[in-house]
Amino acid sequence: LEMVNKLYRRGVGYIMQTKIYRYLLKHVIPYIRFTTYYTNLRGKKYHKLYECLEPSDIILTIDKKKLTTLLIPGEFSHAAMCVSLDKKWEVSEMTHSDYTKSCFFDICKESDRVVIMRVKKCTYIQVMDAIKKCKSFEDAKYDAEFSLGIKELYCSELIYASYENNLIGANLEDFVGLGRPYISPVGLYHATNLKVVIDSDGKI
Repeated sequence: LEMVNKLYRRGVGYIMQTKIYRYLLKHVIPYIRFTTYYTNLRGKKYHKLYECLEPSDIILTIDKKKLTTLLIPGEFSHAAMCVSLDKKWEVSEMTHSDYTKSCFFDICKESDRVVIMRVKKCTYIQVMDAIKKCKSFEDAKYDAEFSLGIKELYCSELIYASYENNLIGANLEDFVGLGRPYISPVGLYHATNLKVVIDSDGKI
């Protein structure tokens, strides 16, 4: 069994370092969607979510009609962070296009479910520091190997790195059995110092 695990880790590790894997992850898989229709998070539902949004909030989403969602297990497949409400650069996220500046509507129009979360216990200074830190990663590249470290970042890691010293109280997981730490969108959802502000699956 130990030998099988070693072979598995080596095999997956090797695949994740190949050019074809990186190409598919950045240029093919993100564009495969099983419908041309937008989701229903528009109109009143969108505005109700937006009314609850504050800078420093964490946004968790899932779009069940995208191929990437099928490849990422769990209730959520993506995480982002609100950095302002200025209608220009409201949300920071790591996507296949690297560090991405978005508006909240961009997030909602490609999501079947949106959950807004907020830190329970923190100071105003810690909130401002988290936003500043998140913006400081503006030139970061997308981490196709999903390894912790700020040289490259994946979506939920951007949140984890922005709230330094694990202020959010998240538990790290073992990334696909490779024996290395990983923070998933679901891991953020269960972080001990985060609370749900609003869930689009609830009554809106």
